[in-house]
Amino acid sequence: MTETEALTQALAPWVVERFGQDATLSSVALLAGGASQQAWRLDLTTPNGPMALVARRDLGGQMFATALSRRDEFAVIELAHHAGVPAPRPYAYLPDVLGKAAFVMACLDGETIGRRIVREPRLAAPRQVLPQQMGLALAAIHGIAVAKADFLPGPQGHEGPAAYGLRLLEQELAGVEAPYPALELGLAWLRAHPPSETAPVLCHGDFRVGNVVVGEGGLVGVLDWEFAHRGHPGEDLTFGAIRAWRFGEVGQRYGGVGQMREFLDAYNAARGTRFEARELYWFEIAANLKWAIATVTQARRHWSGQEPSLELASLGRMTAEIELEILSLIDPHHPRYAGD
Repeated sequence: MTETEALTQALAPWVVERFGQDATLSSVALLAGGASQQAWRLDLTTPNGPMALVARRDLGGQMFATALSRRDEFAVIELAHHAGVPAPRPYAYLPDVLGKAAFVMACLDGETIGRRIVREPRLAAPRQVLPQQMGLALAAIHGIAVAKADFLPGPQGHEGPAAYGLRLLEQELAGVEAPYPALELGLAWLRAHPPSETAPVLCHGDFRVGNVVVGEGGLVGVLDWEFAHRGHPGEDLTFGAIRAWRFGEVGQRYGGVGQMREFLDAYNAARGTRFEARELYWFEIAANLKWAIATVTQARRHWSGQEPSLELASLGRMTAEIELEILSLIDPHHPRYAGD
């Protein structure tokens, strides 16, 4: 029996229980991507007509030690959806699907592959509005009362959210069993130039082109909430702007689709804040360091034999590119660096 057949058999009882005796699971297909989790498209026939869902299921490894369980990721999506954030409608948390936890949510129609979003002619019009729409969506996420997210990882005691983020980077890099001098240097720069602290917000943790669904009208929804936490808003404001997430469109500073000004203006207007790209410089360096560590840990899942995967192995080649970007950003002669 193939994995697809086994998954169809395992999910069939839930489909009947949730949508009625006449509901059937007509097809199951593994979606592209998903270095940390599997995503399966579920096509259903129900008494109310056809329906498309997505089952997000554990794959077996973690990119970061603080990655959420499927139970907590489902809870965050519930929280976001009910707050009006453009997130998929959550349907159910399933603790055991073929021995691994999963949850089911609505399937959103549109494009999710980053390199297509930034380049394909059919998405030219959506690209014009995507930075502003993503700014508004992030403002909605950060507007969720952080007290409702107290089950998420976050600062301890009197620790500031930026200091918390730095501590996690230190812990993650210390867990890498190989020297990476450029990453150590980037970490030292972050320690030497601490940013201003602010009240923590509910951070998505991986907010970028490639983790959003884009349709003819632009943003359809925000996906991949497994790194949600309580943190500094600067984390989410910069992660989608790093070079790695421009998908080759380097001149389009925000996600390969626009400029930081468009994104930040929309966010600031919705949140009543005044964040500027220059004051977020520290977080841009931290975001690059975060992604560099992720490429190392993901590649090591392949190298170690834990999970042989060409996709995971390919992430390892990106580490040097990000190291070069970090060295460029901390160079005192960098055009955006103004000294202490």
